[in-house]
Amino acid sequence: MRKFKNSAALTFAICSLFVFANCFDLGESSKSDNQNVLALVAVAGLNPIAGNYNYYNGTSDYAGGTYTAPGNEIVGTYNISLSLVSQTMFDATYGNSYLYGEIQEIDTNKKVIYVRFRGDSSFSQGNYSWYRWTVKDGKTYVCPDLSGVSSQTTLASAKADDLDFYSDPSDINAGCGLNSGFDPAPWSRLETQN
Repeated sequence: MRKFKNSAALTFAICSLFVFANCFDLGESSKSDNQNVLALVAVAGLNPIAGNYNYYNGTSDYAGGTYTAPGNEIVGTYNISLSLVSQTMFDATYGNSYLYGEIQEIDTNKKVIYVRFRGDSSFSQGNYSWYRWTVKDGKTYVCPDLSGVSSQTTLASAKADDLDFYSDPSDINAGCGLNSGFDPAPWSRLETQN
């Protein structure tokens, strides 16, 4: 038993060191899309997109739309930790909206975080949802679930959603919220807060 504990501790230390070293890789490559790094991060129990961000609509040259600001205007914030996704959506007309999703599961293969919204969220309290992410041209983008969160009362129902049916990572400016009853929306571009 003692040999097993020592072996487990050594394996954990080596994995932690590898993950720690990759966290400080210089340049945009620190948000590596490499599946091996993401798998090691998942094994270590870390969230690969954790951080505090301002978010923008789509790519930086996105022109905007009837209900969406252009890609050079901050439209909200994401604060993503190991246990919570906090999203603030700015709205000067009606007031800001807030979502606090307690992380239930992270699937690094599908690049999705499954959450359950807390009671102090502006809407969808107690329901389950997902946030899908992708990395394109060195930038991280997130697509929140717009598929019918009000009917997702279990983690299993959120996980049953066909991510590709509701979001298309190849179309950053119009690939979020597909087939949801809303007009297709841009993915949210995350930029680290200064």
